[in-house]
Amino acid sequence: MKLTLIALSLAATLAAHPAAAADLKRDFATVPRAAWAEADPADSLYRSARRALTDKDYEMAARLFDAIVSRYPRSEYAADAFYWKGFALYRDGKLDDAASALEAQAKRYPSANTRGDAAALLIQIKGQLAQRGDASAQADVDRAASQTVKSCGDMELQMAALDAVQQMDAERVLPLLKRVLARRDECSKRLRKNALFILAQKSGGERERILLDIAKTDPDPSVKNDAVFYLQQARSDAAIDALEDLLLRGDDRAVRKNALFALAQNRAERARKILTTLALSDGAPADLRKDAIFYLAQGSEGTSGAELAALYDRLSGPLKKDVIFFIAQRHDPASLDKLIAIAKSDPAPELRKEALFHVGQSKDPKALKALEEIVNP
Repeated sequence: MKLTLIALSLAATLAAHPAAAADLKRDFATVPRAAWAEADPADSLYRSARRALTDKDYEMAARLFDAIVSRYPRSEYAADAFYWKGFALYRDGKLDDAASALEAQAKRYPSANTRGDAAALLIQIKGQLAQRGDASAQADVDRAASQTVKSCGDMELQMAALDAVQQMDAERVLPLLKRVLARRDECSKRLRKNALFILAQKSGGERERILLDIAKTDPDPSVKNDAVFYLQQARSDAAIDALEDLLLRGDDRAVRKNALFALAQNRAERARKILTTLALSDGAPADLRKDAIFYLAQGSEGTSGAELAALYDRLSGPLKKDVIFFIAQRHDPASLDKLIAIAKSDPAPELRKEALFHVGQSKDPKALKALEEIVNP
């Protein structure tokens, strides 16, 4: 049975059981739930099959789960037994037989509780078969990864398919990622986030261009945040270009804040210069400029006292008070000299008072002398 039928049956299952969509996980189940129907004729078989699977006796487990579906097709255990049979065969290395079991479940028990797990596992199996040269399996994976879906439930299938294509051929997955990331519907949000994760593992300017586009245009804030985060992790010249674009020319305040933080984590000299440019930009939002000054002043490898002093001289407006605070935290001779200079001669009285306060906190003899000179010019 083709993979598209698996996808359709999964969609039907989720339509009939809406709560199942919330319960689906990217990873397929690996441990059967405990026996729950003592009066069921297949109860003892299920317990034995579960025990064999737990003991990693996969061949025996597959036989016992198969016995359930062949001898007791109306059993409460039958629907999920197909999945566990397929899982045991998969672990035993019998990929073709495992795929057949999972496809049989889709046909005979489309509403089984393990349908979501089965779809994800089947995609992984198809991906491994494709790596072995199975053209039909490769076509199935490609189809599942690129199909236009109509149900949110299908997203789990497509996420598994994207992962499988990535494992099969990392180069071939890029066009699929672009198609996924071009979507803007709420239903595909998790799929887009998964595509971003796969994209982030690649290298080259194309990666940064796509991440920049998503950070600018995706309608979901969490997807945008992911794109900025992956740009931060890239630490390439192209990534810094993209983050600069977002910070200085973006129109989404949250994205700009994230880009600012990302640049602040980058130790490259160019990243620090971008933060300085923002801090000095009178047209930029005051909160962003204030954050830029904060980041510039942080850490032992941050801006030196002399550089902060130069920044102070180039700034205008209330942000100068913030710079005075950070200069005072340096506790080095150059910083103290700058505070004394501000306290003595800055044209703004409130800034002179601010600097004077910090000079008064210093125990340096130079500070005491400066205070005496201010009292008695």
